[in-house]
Amino acid sequence: MLNMFIFLLCISACFYILVVNNQKQGNEKTFDDTFALSFIKKYGGNTLSHLLFLQDKQVFSAQNDSVLISYRKRGNKYIVLGDPIGDEVQFEAALDEFIQFASDKRVTPIFYQASDRFMSFYHDRGYHFFKVGEEANVSLENFSIEGKKSAKMRTTKNKFLREGYVFSVEYPPFRSEFVNELTAVSNEWLADRKEKSFSVSSFQEDYIALFPISTLRDQTGRLIAFASLPSDYKDSETLSIDLMRYTNDSPSGAMDMVFLSTILWAKEKGYISCSLGMSPLSNVGTHKGAPYRERMAKYAFMNGCKFYNFKGLRSYKAKFATDWKPRYLVYKKSLLFLLVFQLILIVRKQPKQNQMSFVKKLINVKKAI
Repeated sequence: MLNMFIFLLCISACFYILVVNNQKQGNEKTFDDTFALSFIKKYGGNTLSHLLFLQDKQVFSAQNDSVLISYRKRGNKYIVLGDPIGDEVQFEAALDEFIQFASDKRVTPIFYQASDRFMSFYHDRGYHFFKVGEEANVSLENFSIEGKKSAKMRTTKNKFLREGYVFSVEYPPFRSEFVNELTAVSNEWLADRKEKSFSVSSFQEDYIALFPISTLRDQTGRLIAFASLPSDYKDSETLSIDLMRYTNDSPSGAMDMVFLSTILWAKEKGYISCSLGMSPLSNVGTHKGAPYRERMAKYAFMNGCKFYNFKGLRSYKAKFATDWKPRYLVYKKSLLFLLVFQLILIVRKQPKQNQMSFVKKLINVKKAI
């Protein structure tokens, strides 16, 4: 009897292993940078989609893998970054699919840095809105450094060129020597700072290896500043100035030179616009009838804080930006200040090195990486 019991137990175990393995093979996909890049090239992305390559978020695949929604779980919430990417016809159906997925998990989805494109969609589903800032954009068709208004820009550019500084754009794949230069500049810039994550890029060799890099070198050829340049791969292509780093001894105006030269280079290459990223709390609570919470946010913007120079960032980007696009926090069933606190914790959380590999499983339980 004992032998028979052991035999049946072994049979059962083998059956279980076979069934589980078959289920896994049917429900799992390999998600890597090649897949993500081909997806974005097929459908087009947005000015946040390059952050997908950091692999610090989960990704929900909806509408038969035609739409991707990136998010991170925090407590009982799924915090989505930006708008969906993929087949635009399927976006609203994909959002409904994601909301149902979250409901099945008894988790509340919220949307951070959402555009105003889906405001009526969210409103009809009982969501509230809080403007978290504006994304600075440069319309390259209208951008020029001619005329009186651009005198300072011309002065900056001419000064660096006259003194022998050289701007260039490097394309991947990169030589190891170049990557070492980038790493050294990044480490010097970081010093006692900590890398951020989620909605902010961080220096990872696998990440920066995917995009062109704009560089500024001094008279000796030493790299003193750089910025990574991801694209949204749409017909009317938008370039983003993403990860920016510079050395401690770089001269005043070095990053201005990188920004200006990159914008002019992008215009020459035929890009339509250039995103400079979001300016948090920019133009929030400026109207008399603005909600109390937005007027409080305006106070924080005007007075700054020891953690973040909101006003200074807006002023810097305003040197170059030609237009500003509002971004929102879309939420419900939550106290706003608690949500903001959770967002701060997520952004300030350092990226884990072991989460940055580019081979991760896409678990098709509707369907998370």
